Amino acid sequence: MDEAKVIAIMAAGLGTRFGSLKQLHTINSSNYSIMDFSIYDAMSVGFNTIVFIVRQETLSVFKKRYKNQLPKKITVKFVIQDDKGLYPLRNKPFGTGSALLSLKEIVKGNFALINADDFYGQKAFKLMYNNLYTNINNSNYFIGYQLENTLSKNGTVSRGECYIDSDSWLKKIIERTQIAKEHGVIFYNKEENKKTRINKNTIVSMNFWGFTTEVFKVAESEFEKFLKKEENIINNEFYITSIVDYSINKKLMQYKMLPTNSKWYGITYFADAEDISKEIKRLINLNVYPEILW
Repeated sequence: MDEAKVIAIMAAGLGTRFGSLKQLHTINSSNYSIMDFSIYDAMSVGFNTIVFIVRQETLSVFKKRYKNQLPKKITVKFVIQDDKGLYPLRNKPFGTGSALLSLKEIVKGNFALINADDFYGQKAFKLMYNNLYTNINNSNYFIGYQLENTLSKNGTVSRGECYIDSDSWLKKIIERTQIAKEHGVIFYNKEENKKTRINKNTIVSMNFWGFTTEVFKVAESEFEKFLKKEENIINNEFYITSIVDYSINKKLMQYKMLPTNSKWYGITYFADAEDISKEIKRLINLNVYPEILW
């Protein structure tokens, strides 16, 4: 049996700002979502196992759409991100860090992890696969994007600001929220109602990660700390960035940036869907993607 080359897709978010289940929102006439193009890109470079991280309420929808629809050579699995079991009053998942931790019992080797509602570009998948599965140094990886290429014109976004050394190793990552461009200048909110300028060429993470299974130990430990110390446990989120930053600070793991100059597309807001639809149509016309993916 071929070695499992796993890519997991975080698809448990509520899509509050989007207004519906944005992970499956169709963006072209063939009824494909952004996630479908990511799956196609992943399969085309060699990933052979797709793991969908979903909520219990949406499991049947994802199973109906994907369980028997992808090529037979692809293994399809589903994992429930069950944060309501911990805190029934909480009406949304704990966040990306919790999604990562939900993979612990089924992923046994190196794996990639992406957001369901982000379009990363084919180059990103090839970069990740080639590094993750020729990983002689047991490193972890992430795709680094220039901040300017990851903004939405329809509202603010959150991004992981990355501090990189001269050899492309990640030294620190900080979650920045409420990022937007105003009059040609990009700002984020450092504190409530206090805007801080940030360079357009800043490297940010869009949650395209390549991990070894060592990450689960750190994630589990950090999640326990998060649950104990968070005062607003009903609303606050547990981010992958906090797991990564802690593991760097404690010299537990290393993360290598894989750079891309690709423009990111996503659907944080409903109006974003129009831009990605135009881009997908352009790429299909250029024969980058077929009309029918599978």
